[in-house]
Amino acid sequence: MRKEPEPIRSWTWPHYEMVRIFLPKIWRLFGGWRVAGQEHIPDNGGAVIAPNHISFFDPPAVGSSLPRRTYYFAKKELFQISLFGWLIRKCYAFPVDREGSDVTAFRYAVRLLQKGELLVVFPEGGRSQDGSLEEGGIGAALIASRAGVPIIPCSLWGTDDVLPRGAWFLHTGLVQVSFAAPITYEEYRERRLTKQQLQQVTERIMSTIAKLRADQEQFAAQCKQR
Repeated sequence: MRKEPEPIRSWTWPHYEMVRIFLPKIWRLFGGWRVAGQEHIPDNGGAVIAPNHISFFDPPAVGSSLPRRTYYFAKKELFQISLFGWLIRKCYAFPVDREGSDVTAFRYAVRLLQKGELLVVFPEGGRSQDGSLEEGGIGAALIASRAGVPIIPCSLWGTDDVLPRGAWFLHTGLVQVSFAAPITYEEYRERRLTKQQLQQVTERIMSTIAKLRADQEQFAAQCKQR
């Protein structure tokens, strides 16, 4: 199993661009697609995108809501499925061992960010069991601090209805993806933060996601009343 990410090139794989462009257009016919806060995504330079995690549909939902390509962490077991593993690698995912400290994946992530790429890191790690927001780990904050890049909190809504746990096909439903203003490390004046500082940043990420989700819940309720 190859561990290194897809190489950074001046071009992006056509199938990735097709999904990014056409998934929102298609899904507007199957329940709705709403993106908010896209202006917070930098035109260039590295940044960590930190979303909540409720469905396997989350990565394509986030990627299709960004104006630029992004790389992803994915659990190493997915890459052991030959065709699927090859496909997600060509969609800029690379494997991470969630059972321990994967130093190799961490270094790849920092290198990608320092070279100006976006990277999606789910602070919760695995998917939420019931769709609620779970406690975040410090991984996203640690990677961003080592790379010296901002963190952009992101909230996903409805992807667990579109692709619930155990489902083998997509369902109709409203998908919402919201981005918040970046959390920058100038505020902390140093790059190697203490564990306590990383936890403070993580709590700020999760509280920001919670606020975004409240807005998304209100929008979803308004849609149902129409």
